Amino acid sequence: MSNTNNKRVVLITGGTKGIGKEIAFKFAEHGDQCVITYGWGSIEEEDIINEFKAKGLPVPFLKQADVINNEDTLELLTEIKERFGRLDVFISNVSFANLVKSIDDYSEGALLKSIEYSCWPMIEYTRQMKTVFGVYPKYVMGLSSHGPDRFHKNYDFAAATKALNEVLIKYLNYHFYDENVIFNILRTRPVITDSLLSTLGNEWTEFIEKYDIPGTHIELEEFARVAYMMCTGLMDAIRGQTIIADRGYDFAEGLQRMYVDREELGL
Repeated sequence: MSNTNNKRVVLITGGTKGIGKEIAFKFAEHGDQCVITYGWGSIEEEDIINEFKAKGLPVPFLKQADVINNEDTLELLTEIKERFGRLDVFISNVSFANLVKSIDDYSEGALLKSIEYSCWPMIEYTRQMKTVFGVYPKYVMGLSSHGPDRFHKNYDFAAATKALNEVLIKYLNYHFYDENVIFNILRTRPVITDSLLSTLGNEWTEFIEKYDIPGTHIELEEFARVAYMMCTGLMDAIRGQTIIADRGYDFAEGLQRMYVDREELGL
C-alpha cells in the first residue's frame, strides 16, 4: 500500500451515522485522522467521540457544516488546514432528496435541491480544496445505490441524483486525470440505516427478515472495508468507475430467486 501508514487526513461529509460513520471507523482503524461533518442539531458531538473512544480509535474532528453553504465549506477546509495541514481523502456521503409518493410530489425546485445537496458538493468541495490547500486530495469517492437501475419506493429523486453522480464521475476522472486525483463511486444494495428506513418505512426491516435469505445482505463493516481499500493505493488503476459491492447477489434477486427458494421463504 502506498500511504496507508502515513496518518492521512480523511474528510467524510455526513459521517456521523450509517454508512458514513462506518467508513470513518474503518479509516480510523488504520490510524487515519477523520474529519466528519454533520448538519445542525443532528447529533451530540460527545456521543460520536465516545463511540470512537470505545473502539480504541483516534478521535475524529467533528464540524457542523452545510454542504451547500460556501461559507461553511471554506471555514471547514480552512480549519482542516490549520489543524492538520493536509487533506488526502474526500468521501462525499451527504445525500438528500425529497420523498416522492406520487407524481404530485414532482417539482423542479425539489429536483434541483436534491441535485444541489447530493451531487454538487463532490465537485465544489474538490475545487475548493485546491484553493485552500494548493493541491487536490488524492482520492475522491461518492456513494451510490442500485436505485438508478431498480425501483425503490419514494426514491425517484434520490435515484436520479445517484445516476447523475455515476455519469459525472467518468467526466470528473477525465478532467482531473492530469492532477492525479482518483474519482470513483462505490455502490451497494440497500443497507439498513436510518436514512433507508426514512425512505422506505420501518416495515422494510420486517419484510427483509421474512423474505430475504440470511447472509445475502452486505454488512456496513464490509462495505466500509471496500471503501477503505479503494483508497489504499492498491486499486489506483480503477478510476472513474462505479464499483458495486453487493456480494454479487443483485444477479440472483427477484421473482426467479423467490421462486427457487420459495420453500425456504415460506411462499
